[in-house]
Amino acid sequence: MDSSSSTPSTVWQQESLSRSSCAKILVQCCPACFGGISFGRPLDDGGDIHVATDGNFHHRHRRSAGDCPSFYEPSYFIPKAQVDAVGHHIDHACHHPSKSSQSGVPDEAIDQCEASYEAADGQKQKAAMDNFDDTGLMMLICRHDIPLFFANIDTPGEQQKFSIVLIRHLFSLLPSQANVVVLYDVGCVLARSLSRFNILGEDIVSRLHFATTAMHAYGHEWACQLVYNLHIASGLGLSDGEGTERLWSRFIKLIGIERVSSVSSFHNK
Repeated sequence: MDSSSSTPSTVWQQESLSRSSCAKILVQCCPACFGGISFGRPLDDGGDIHVATDGNFHHRHRRSAGDCPSFYEPSYFIPKAQVDAVGHHIDHACHHPSKSSQSGVPDEAIDQCEASYEAADGQKQKAAMDNFDDTGLMMLICRHDIPLFFANIDTPGEQQKFSIVLIRHLFSLLPSQANVVVLYDVGCVLARSLSRFNILGEDIVSRLHFATTAMHAYGHEWACQLVYNLHIASGLGLSDGEGTERLWSRFIKLIGIERVSSVSSFHNK
C-alpha cells in the first residue's frame, strides 16, 4: 500500500483520540454545544453536536490592495497551507478507485441535486480571479449561530476542500466518541464523496451525518430528501442550518472594508 495515501487521514483521526472533552476554544465559543462531558448519542437520534457550513463570495479581497506585516496569529481562520494540504489529499484520494456509495440515495438523484446547485459545482466561477486573490469565505457555525471557524476561499468556485477542512478541524477538537450532524446546502453531494473516497477516514465518517439546510431541503430530489431533509431526519429539533445566512446578513457592512484592507488584515479579521 502506498504510505502517502494513509498519512494525512491517519494523522487527522489520531488528533482527537486522547480527548475526553471538547477543546477549550470550542467551549469558549459556545458552552451550550461544547461544554458537556457525555458524548456518543447515536446519529439516528440527532447526534451530539449540530453545525452548519456555507460559503459566501461577497467577502472578497482585491489583489491590488497589497499587504502589510502580520500582527497576530488568527485562531479562527484555517491557514491556507492547511486548506491546500486538504485539497491535495482530496485530489490524491480521488485518483484511487471509488467505493460504492453507502448513502442510500441513488446516484442519479444526487447527480440531479449536484446539477441544480451552484455550491455543488466547485469549477463554476463565482468571482474574477484576475481582480481578487481571496474570492470569498467559508464558515462553520454551531446550532446557536455562533461562528466557530472560517476558511478563505481562493478559488473561482466553492470547492469541497473548504467545507472538508472545517469539518476535519472541528473533529480534531472533539472527543473521539462525539457524533456530529453537519447541515449544508449540498450535504448529499459531499456525503457521497466522503463515502466513495478515503478523504476523512472511517473514524470520522462513521461519526458524521449530513442534512440539507431548511431553505434548500425541498429543492432536492425526493429520494435525496428521504435521507437528507432535516425535517424528515430524526433528532434535529429546531436546527435549521440557516444561521450562516443570518450571520452573512450581519457581516454585510464588512464587505467594503475587506476588499481594500491589506492581505494580512483580511486574513486576520
